[in-house]
Amino acid sequence: MTHSDLSDDELLALIGQGQQKAGAVLVERHLSYVLHICRRKLGHEAEAEEAAQDVFTSVWKNAVNWQPGQAKVSTWLYRIAVNRCIDILRRRRPTTDIAAIAEPADERADIEKAAQVSDRNRLIRSALTTLTDDQQQAIELVYFKEMKQRDAAELMGVTLAALESILRRARSGLHQQLAAQRDNLEVV
Repeated sequence: MTHSDLSDDELLALIGQGQQKAGAVLVERHLSYVLHICRRKLGHEAEAEEAAQDVFTSVWKNAVNWQPGQAKVSTWLYRIAVNRCIDILRRRRPTTDIAAIAEPADERADIEKAAQVSDRNRLIRSALTTLTDDQQQAIELVYFKEMKQRDAAELMGVTLAALESILRRARSGLHQQLAAQRDNLEVV
């Protein structure tokens, strides 16, 4: 019997023992599936290929922990791929250095307004860091990336009801954090 005849669970057991041929068979069997997921999530070929490579590296590292029957291997690969794509999307997200923004010339009202906006944004960013990773991700996807809740739930691998619960807890946490600093926030 060749490696090609083995089930995914059997291949993972062999990969966990360090057998490279088993890893090559698993990659050959699932590469197009993983690439499809990554292309769809990232929309960029080079990043999709990077993500797919990272997925199989993760499989190689974690195969020793695989328990047959705990889930379908394709489901596990999907979850790893989605999580890796989320990491890449976070890295891709543009950031703005407040110091790099040019200040308006000689207009005190604009300068004061910019300072208030900067202070408010700093306080909001600070409040966001007090949330759990799931809460931060849910807020980012739904409010900053304006993703539909159903799509955000799928991306996070949770039910719609679970996402709504995460968002409720996140909004409550933000409200508590910002209420404590209400004096520092001025409406702009």
